[in-house]
Amino acid sequence: MKAKYLLLVAIGSSCVSFNACRNYVEVEQFNVRNLKYTTDYGYLLNNNTVFGQTYHTPVLSGDDLVYSNEAYQQQQTDFVGWAYTWSTQLVNDELEDLNWSRPYQQIYTANEVIAGVMESVDGTESQKKALLAEAKVQRAYNYFVLVNLYGAIYNPETATEAIGVPLLLTPTLFAPLDRSSVADVYGQIVKDLQEGLVDIPTTVANKRHPNKAAVYALLAIVNLHMRNFTAARSHAEEALQYNSELLDLQNYATSVAGYPLTFANPETYFSKLVGQQYNEQLNPVLLALFDATDLRGTVFTQTPFNSSQMPVGAKISRKHTIMQTGASGIEAGPSVPEMLLIKAEVDARSGNVELAMEAVNTLRKKRYKAEDYVALSANTAEQALLTVVNERRREFFVSGRRWLDMRRFNLDADLAKEYRRSFKNQEHVLAINSNRYIYPVANKYLQFNPEIGQSPR
Repeated sequence: MKAKYLLLVAIGSSCVSFNACRNYVEVEQFNVRNLKYTTDYGYLLNNNTVFGQTYHTPVLSGDDLVYSNEAYQQQQTDFVGWAYTWSTQLVNDELEDLNWSRPYQQIYTANEVIAGVMESVDGTESQKKALLAEAKVQRAYNYFVLVNLYGAIYNPETATEAIGVPLLLTPTLFAPLDRSSVADVYGQIVKDLQEGLVDIPTTVANKRHPNKAAVYALLAIVNLHMRNFTAARSHAEEALQYNSELLDLQNYATSVAGYPLTFANPETYFSKLVGQQYNEQLNPVLLALFDATDLRGTVFTQTPFNSSQMPVGAKISRKHTIMQTGASGIEAGPSVPEMLLIKAEVDARSGNVELAMEAVNTLRKKRYKAEDYVALSANTAEQALLTVVNERRREFFVSGRRWLDMRRFNLDADLAKEYRRSFKNQEHVLAINSNRYIYPVANKYLQFNPEIGQSPR
């Protein structure tokens, strides 16, 4: 019965949708019916409340934001402070950790589809296979998120022994919750993506649903984190063959009117919005990476609402007010810019400096006014790789990707670094390869499911 609580909190809104949950949560269900028709499973995957958002705490843990005003630091909640200082706790004992429960809710719902859609009625075989494929891709994406927050950094030499996350592949509340290894979790992610690729449609109703391009993009990202660099580049190229369109920020240099909503953004392969926004000071180190004519530094930043909370000259992000679809949200899903920068990173790592800079400059041409654009160059592979890393910072700030990059760069001698922060009169250090790169599991879950085990500290 211990397993019931972990997943009960994760599937809350899913369980009220169908009778299948009754035996697991032991509560009466009203005005519901068993999943029967193929369209029932389609409705599950079409639930934007369940599938629309992803993590949010990585925005605080990375180095895109700073809290430099000491008085303002004192106003911050424990939740903000714990994430910002890489603490041994992320949420209060009685609270949910949405970075954990939200992906598991999506996984549970995907598992319902995987378990039953092929036996559903009134749907064609191709419709059923397409829904099955989508569910596997959704499951893969969410395990990628979970293992990169609560699992060890993927190292090919240690992945088979490194701590991962509970790997649940069926819609049951009574599955064992012992953690699988990082290698096993990544193996399942790749398996789901490869199987999903077979029947996933080439075109879909909107960006909330993955298509073939999205699956290739996810395979590129996953292989990059696994340090399978050749495969990462190959999959990025495959994604770009389906879609290589970039937004031209020249069109929004003076006004963001008409900026495409998330589901209509041509750069997005598969939409996943950051689950919470932070109107906090952008790191001066980050801002220094933008030259005066880089439109990302002008279109996507603004002065603070309350200047007394931040130093003179501080900037905050306004991505969340521009990238919105009903509710504000910053896009964290795979995108065309990310594929270009994966190609560039792999080329830089392999010494193909010219190709690396070509991919970087393909992106940058759409981030400047024509009269201001100047191509970047590099003389060495090391310079090219650092250029790519900085371009990732400029392109993806406050999307949470920086925290994932900080994790994986621990394995690169030239990129790994120690981070330090002063917060509420205390100094905090994030050492190279520190266990603090692994998020702690909320005590609420461990109380009911001690077999999960706390993350190493």
